[in-house]
Amino acid sequence: MKKWFSMAALLCVTAALLLSGCDNKKKMAADSTAPVQKLDKVNVGYLASPEHLLYFVAKEKGFFEEEGLDAELFLFTNSAEGLNATIANKLDVGSFGVSAPLAFTAKGADVVVIGGQNSGACALVCAPERYEELKDIHNYRGKKIASVRLSTADVIFRGALLDAGIDWRNGDATITEMESPAATMEALKKGSVDAALIWTPFVAMSEDMGVKVAMYITELFENNVCCRQAVMRSNLEQNPERWQRFMAALIKAYDFYQTHHEETVAITAKYVKVDPKYLAKETYAADATMICSPDPLKKSVNRYWNIMKDTGFINTEIDINDHIDTSAYVAALERLTRENPDNANYAQLAREFPVNN
Repeated sequence: MKKWFSMAALLCVTAALLLSGCDNKKKMAADSTAPVQKLDKVNVGYLASPEHLLYFVAKEKGFFEEEGLDAELFLFTNSAEGLNATIANKLDVGSFGVSAPLAFTAKGADVVVIGGQNSGACALVCAPERYEELKDIHNYRGKKIASVRLSTADVIFRGALLDAGIDWRNGDATITEMESPAATMEALKKGSVDAALIWTPFVAMSEDMGVKVAMYITELFENNVCCRQAVMRSNLEQNPERWQRFMAALIKAYDFYQTHHEETVAITAKYVKVDPKYLAKETYAADATMICSPDPLKKSVNRYWNIMKDTGFINTEIDINDHIDTSAYVAALERLTRENPDNANYAQLAREFPVNN
């Protein structure tokens, strides 16, 4: 009898263990098949330029994913192409030269600037022997300048000519419009123009190409605005919180770019097929004017808008402030600063915001 009870007890314990094992396996299986948080898909348009390195860093270092975003980057050859895709809702957001979103806004498109990407990075170049003459904007009367119409450098330079009393519209100077900075550089080297407007990475390459920087665009427009983060208002209002996370990813990328120079250049080189030495020079050299920052630069956008009106590129009574929304950037920066009170780069952005906006 004792043997029977012992055997029965053993069977009960064994059964309990087996059942427990089955339950644990079921639990483990349930855990392993638990739904992973779905990332919010965001289609992002970019240009193959070091100016857009915040996108590249945010993508490669996983900052978009940290913010719950599945960001897919789409390459465009020019800003107008990218803005057309944004307006057609093929893109959720794009960072394109500031002229494009403002020109589309002037024509009635409900585009909103929510943040920044870069400033600086543009220059006017000339033959080395003409540097002393052409470093002064007042000496461009009667000169021929090669430019890409509606590029950031083009708009700012035309505005500076007007400020200097040189009106190209009346023949005081000749602006020859070309399709790319490579073309303007070639025109200069052939001697068909006196100076050429270019931007990154050609600025870093200019000396090796036998020309000299006569003036940087930042000399004509301090803290000049360039590529902006542009979205459609309907997209912004549909999910404001998503754009706070998007800007947070770019703020994290800014912090990385400020502190990890070599890796940032290596990441940029994956997207911009230029010798890394030029990317490094454009990004980190002591005399480099390119600054990559997610700051919206609202004041500079306003100034640029007025230059576009003064130069005749746009004719509108629209208040551009109705098309600049800094709230996503502010919310993202406040959160990251709160979560990382000792981060010097976040603190710097926080100090600069009221000055720039």
